Amino acid sequence: MNKNKSADSYEKIFDELEKIVHKMDSGDISLEKSMELFEKGMNLIKDGKEKLDQAEARVKTLIDESDSELDSEELE
Repeated sequence: MNKNKSADSYEKIFDELEKIVHKMDSGDISLEKSMELFEKGMNLIKDGKEKLDQAEARVKTLIDESDSELDSEELE
């Protein structure tokens, strides 16, 4: 169930970023609103990077564990 929440989180982050970019590209918003959206976008990017870093660390751990198991089997 956590895997689905993670996937949803990634999708939500990218969907939000896409909406922000679209709003900012429209040119129909004030400078103040643009700054708010920019700040929100930067926070979303930070959150997304943290999630990707966590996923990368998990994949590395799984690979390392798999390599260790393969090395153990080769010694037998």
